[in-house]
Amino acid sequence: MKKILLVVFITVLFLFGSVYAQTLSQEEKTSIQNVIYKMIKIDAARITSPAMGKVFASTFYNVKLTRGPSSGLSIGMGKLLLAKVGNRFVEPEGTQTSISMPNLKSTIRKDFRLNSIKDAELIQQALDGVYKITSSSDKKAKAIIHKGDEWIFIRGKFFKKKKGFIFKVTNGVITEINYSLGIIIDE
Repeated sequence: MKKILLVVFITVLFLFGSVYAQTLSQEEKTSIQNVIYKMIKIDAARITSPAMGKVFASTFYNVKLTRGPSSGLSIGMGKLLLAKVGNRFVEPEGTQTSISMPNLKSTIRKDFRLNSIKDAELIQQALDGVYKITSSSDKKAKAIIHKGDEWIFIRGKFFKKKKGFIFKVTNGVITEINYSLGIIIDE
């Protein structure tokens, strides 16, 4: 009986809470945004390397967000990777999970072709600028593999499998970029 009353009570609180919640006016939204903008500090640094300019049409930035010091403390809020594509900014996908990477693909130079190991080495160097390999074990696993219409850029190990970028190409044109934590290589 107590459980049923508790469920009913929570449901009623939830319903009344949502009934009394009101949509903010545009003025309130703008005021809140202005307060938040004043509280957040943004430090951005351009990422550059000779290889990046040959592969990417975009400029990449490491952006660090901190909050403070309104209370006397500066609190780290996180880091972002941004790329300027044309006149807009995109957030290239991260490498924490297996994922399709259309934003990263949008940064590739339209005239760049991936036809040879020399081209692949240039991409690997460009990736080193944007997605740094920090652990020594990942650096040891780094490799380039070419299989049919795929170029695989191994960037380390993930448990017993490899992790890295998979570039799909058609006549040298990069058509798709994916990141995988589960690359199995026949050795």
